[in-house]
Amino acid sequence: MPVDSRSNDVLVIILAYNEEKNVGSVIDDVRKYFCMADILVVDDGSEDNTAGVAVEKGVFFVRHVFNLGIGASLETAFRFACINGYEYIVRMDADGQHRAYCIQDLIGPVKTGEIDIAIGSRFLGKSEFKTSFLRTCGIRLIAAFLRLITGVAITDPTSGFCAMSKKAFLFFADNCADDYPEPEILIYHRDFRIKEIPISIAPRREGVSSITPGKSVYYMYKVMFSILLIRLKSIHWCS
Repeated sequence: MPVDSRSNDVLVIILAYNEEKNVGSVIDDVRKYFCMADILVVDDGSEDNTAGVAVEKGVFFVRHVFNLGIGASLETAFRFACINGYEYIVRMDADGQHRAYCIQDLIGPVKTGEIDIAIGSRFLGKSEFKTSFLRTCGIRLIAAFLRLITGVAITDPTSGFCAMSKKAFLFFADNCADDYPEPEILIYHRDFRIKEIPISIAPRREGVSSITPGKSVYYMYKVMFSILLIRLKSIHWCS
């Protein structure tokens, strides 16, 4: 995946699955609010015209032939950033909920060397949109469980809006969780300086989320089991 036209040291990664109605405006917003970055769209086997929109917008683009999941998409993006020599990455979703004008707030303390990973928290900022009650309860339960298991106090452990230094994304290029990379990144808090940054989110622009209330409950329990399993493995490796 090497490219010859890298023009910045920051790569904005947009993960997309069936987001042809949203990804174009997300790309436009990134260019409007944070033009000092290259953009990569990772299309995780979409069945619509997500790929065509990305190509039309002239951004870097990688497409999975099949839907492999968020962990595989992130691994693809991290490897692209490594191969092409980027120093920093920003990861956001293609549904329009992550606001591009918050990118500078996330990347700022990473570029100054204050931290390695900045996580955007929708619970610290004044968002234009509030997530559902059930999903909010699930996120807070995961946060409480994570704090109990690891001692890490994070308000938004499932946030997909983040920035990383090269030290961090180099590591996660080889150690990215398959299913739930957002909360599992926090297991490595002793290896990286992590800080939450207030962000704003907005309603999805078009379409509906694939995460139904039933899937939210399933996700919550599976995430907590995964966190516990990784934690037990880390204790075993250290003993």
